[in-house]
Amino acid sequence: MTSKIKMNSGPPRPRYSAVLRDEEFETEINELFSKKYSFRFNSSWKLPDRKLWFSSPPWKAKDLEVLKSRLNFHKSQLNDFNIEEWSSHTRRRNPAGDVGWKLRCIVNPEFPTQAWTKFYECASTYNIIPKEVTAIRKFVSLHLCEAPGAFITSLNHYLKLNHPEVNWKWVANTLNPYYEGNSPSNMISDDRFMFHTLNNWDFGVDNTGNLMDWDNSQATVKKATSLGNVLLVTADGSIDCMQRPDAQEEVTSPLHYCEIITALQALSPGGTFIFKLFTLFEHSTVNLLYLINHMFGEVNIYKPLTSRQGNSEVYAICINYKGSVYLEQYIPILKTAYGTEQYNNMSLFPQDSIPESFLKQIHECAYYFCIMQCQVINNNLQAYLMQNNISLHRDMKRIRGLVATEFIWRYGLKPLDMEHEILKGALHEECKTNMNPRYHRGSYTERQLYSKMSMKEKSKTIHSLLQAEIMSNPAIIINESVKWSHSCDGETIPNLVFTYGTPLQKINSSKFIFVPIFRLYQQILAEDEFKEIIFSKNFKECESYHRDLEMQIDKVLKLPEFDYAEIYSVYEKSCFFRLHDTLKELSLGDTLLVKNLNTLTHFNVGLLFIVSKSFEKIGFTSSGIILCKLTNKESVVYLDIIRNECEKLQTEDGKDLLNSLPVQTTNVGPFFDNVVLYNNTFYQNKCTEYLYAIEKSL
Repeated sequence: MTSKIKMNSGPPRPRYSAVLRDEEFETEINELFSKKYSFRFNSSWKLPDRKLWFSSPPWKAKDLEVLKSRLNFHKSQLNDFNIEEWSSHTRRRNPAGDVGWKLRCIVNPEFPTQAWTKFYECASTYNIIPKEVTAIRKFVSLHLCEAPGAFITSLNHYLKLNHPEVNWKWVANTLNPYYEGNSPSNMISDDRFMFHTLNNWDFGVDNTGNLMDWDNSQATVKKATSLGNVLLVTADGSIDCMQRPDAQEEVTSPLHYCEIITALQALSPGGTFIFKLFTLFEHSTVNLLYLINHMFGEVNIYKPLTSRQGNSEVYAICINYKGSVYLEQYIPILKTAYGTEQYNNMSLFPQDSIPESFLKQIHECAYYFCIMQCQVINNNLQAYLMQNNISLHRDMKRIRGLVATEFIWRYGLKPLDMEHEILKGALHEECKTNMNPRYHRGSYTERQLYSKMSMKEKSKTIHSLLQAEIMSNPAIIINESVKWSHSCDGETIPNLVFTYGTPLQKINSSKFIFVPIFRLYQQILAEDEFKEIIFSKNFKECESYHRDLEMQIDKVLKLPEFDYAEIYSVYEKSCFFRLHDTLKELSLGDTLLVKNLNTLTHFNVGLLFIVSKSFEKIGFTSSGIILCKLTNKESVVYLDIIRNECEKLQTEDGKDLLNSLPVQTTNVGPFFDNVVLYNNTFYQNKCTEYLYAIEKSL
């Protein structure tokens, strides 16, 4: 028997009189839920002639520059604060800080992250579902830069409570966490939701998921529109600005441009567009908002309650799209700046084509959110200096409780039956280790000082960071001579599923390693002086001898190391061919030790998974990977097919075989866990060896 879900007539009015005994915090709580600005379109506003688009250099508005300086001054006061300590302090000071746990206790939604609550606020505060949806009972949404996927689960919850009769389909785009060429600093690697819904995700023609590539953008638009009229597009993209906190808007603006141009091509008339932006000080944002105001019947800027008060994040809620017919004549010129330097070097519109009446509204909006953020920073600084003030903590604790209760009640949140969730309860049971925890440590000033350190100081800093990671996560490395993984009797090799994409120039990320260890390894190799020492003839790596394994090794295959001067994909395929040739020479019962097999990529892990099915067991050691006792040669047949495909692609520029098995096969279970442990151990040892050699040399 299933429970029926009733449609809400709309968000209920606040009931402060029922919740509060007095009106002490009523105004403050009302304001927390009402941080918004609406543009007022003027019929005299006109888009410039097409010839003027991207025809003038970047420009600045004096009033907005004053606001920018003011905000950056307040931000600069935080430069010397330890990022972990300050984050902990601001979390305690966050009036919405109790919303998350109360939501989990009472509603227990699917994938309840901060993004989940932010989207639900947007959906409940504005009429984001067009009237057409209730009439035709069909709804298609597109979610750009969406990982890890909480906007989607939040939308599902909203639809099931408010529009349960609607047949909903969705497509999402994001930087592909399974493509090792993507940088972890710009990519959300959390794939708990994506892993189960991969068919709904689009990573473009090159499999990177990079929306700033025009062809990828068009592929995503095509996939979304093939499902029907797209009536909602969301875009939640950002770029890591830790090293440039005073330039967040400039750094992220090219991405926002690509999100907007993609959304405007995908949306159907009457649709809604929700996208994240930050401050409104630069010509780029002013121009984009001017364009958006011409394309939608209603444009709002909104700061959700659950968006951290002290940051610049806001959302543009754009309702009633006028249709891409208004945009078609401009597509060729918009394409020329898409993901190119032209966007940074030129202004979308000349300054004199932006009406004063629009600039005035931009200033009103920018001023409102700027002053609010400055006030929050000041309040947090004052509270930091008054940490022993008991009444201050008592008031905040009470506000947090009231806000959490009001959040649930105001938006009419109720639990869903698991059958109404996208993954039918699967996410509630999943408990994965966070492979990519917060990496930045110390204060902004300390991070800047690193670049000015001597080589010896840098070496000591990296060494201490490495030890800190190992000490705080002792279970992430192999602590035994051999970590065995047994082949399952009767388990066959799964069907090959080829994934193609841009050849890897180098490995920037991996799903098969604890990210902080790999980042420290990359940090060592990022220093030219360190690389000279490591790759010099004098450097000798610690050789691990297989005699220590106390077992018979019939053959040893020592693959060459990647020298970072060649293209990684070429090196990888060369190693594969050597491994393939060696396996063909083995006799039944033989044991093979493979050294230097790079198991950071899905291509090689897939190969290892296939090969393991032909051996009694597979062992992971500091000496390499042991393939123990060949039982059959079935895997060689599969490798023949893979090699054939690789050789065919050698004549095709810009295309490579990235994987031969689905990630649902290789990225789960004991085999996956052991590969991760092996990589953690291997690269921790590499870092230790390199740092020891560097210290001796210096």
